[in-house]
Amino acid sequence: LKDTIASDAPVREAGLMGMHGGHVNVTDGRYVYMRAPAADENGPLFQYTHMPAHMTGPFSLEEMRTMEWHPGFSFTKGCPVMKTKARSGSWSQAHEYGTLLFDVEADPQQMQPLHDEEAEKRMIRLLVEQMKANDAPPEQYERLGLGS
Repeated sequence: LKDTIASDAPVREAGLMGMHGGHVNVTDGRYVYMRAPAADENGPLFQYTHMPAHMTGPFSLEEMRTMEWHPGFSFTKGCPVMKTKARSGSWSQAHEYGTLLFDVEADPQQMQPLHDEEAEKRMIRLLVEQMKANDAPPEQYERLGLGS
């Protein structure tokens, strides 16, 4: 990290960020692209975990009864994980905000969404590349209206 900071040289083309069930975002350092769920019901949306608990308490009996085993991801080193339907939360309104694109050089506070078809196409490409590189589950592409 010291060398990267000293030279200010890019270490990747884009970075992926977001909150479970909300927008899935990508940035290339200039643009921030916030992809909203394609449909109001924000699905399909699942959570994958080794621990049957939410931040506020354990899974319900219904969640445990309907949970499925998923074979795991590259980051779980192939260890299976529990797959459960995600509960709705405050992020469920992400569809209402829609998909947003910002030029953070011209608009660092991200107050004025852009309508730039070429920039959006590039950011969609980066988003899909980053989702694949980070082992996003297939239903995320469907939830975001990206195909697979």
